[in-house]
Amino acid sequence: MKVVLTIALAVLCLSLLPLLRKLFLMLFVRAAVKGALEDVGRQALATVPDRITLVHQNLHSWKSDPAVPRFADPLFSKGFQEGGLFAIREMPGVLVRFLVKPTECIVAAIGIHPKVEVWLDLITYYQNGNSATFTTNPSRGLEPRPGHPIVHAAGYNALGLYTKIVAERPKGVFRPVMPEDLSGLYERAYLESVSWRKNKGLSAAEVAKVAATRSASQTRAAS
Repeated sequence: MKVVLTIALAVLCLSLLPLLRKLFLMLFVRAAVKGALEDVGRQALATVPDRITLVHQNLHSWKSDPAVPRFADPLFSKGFQEGGLFAIREMPGVLVRFLVKPTECIVAAIGIHPKVEVWLDLITYYQNGNSATFTTNPSRGLEPRPGHPIVHAAGYNALGLYTKIVAERPKGVFRPVMPEDLSGLYERAYLESVSWRKNKGLSAAEVAKVAATRSASQTRAAS
């Protein structure tokens, strides 16, 4: 914020200089703002855990958010099996409930966050290590990892998202997943994704898009 304020004051003081100097200053401002946004991205990534540990929870004694059965029950009607409820040790308050349909190689992950709406991810893993995710989460403006496309379908219900992944997921040799595979597979997938993200970094454009989408969502929530 201090960097942006300093730049704004410099622009004000030099506003009467010749056109050439104005153009030079505009280029300087853009470079400085780009650097500031990239620095924000580095700071944000530094707070993200490198790995996660899933801790099994007692599903029967858990008081579920009403949105969870709205996602889970329709999937059970389509042949999904229970995969268990897990807390994420490195993210206090965050829970994930898994369902799985081995015959169609689809994993359902229902995310529960104390400050975020409940969301549904439907994931297909491939034998070559790739994956495809269809999610009810809106896009945050982040570039997906190569070989791991994410389709954002905000507003979809469980059956709509299920129909979408079956029809639109990339062709390939799918990897069947059983309930006992879920926690280890999810932990490895997170580790690989975060490692790639931290090595790549966040571009200024990505940081700006994330900020814009967050601002828009907060505005909608307040209205």
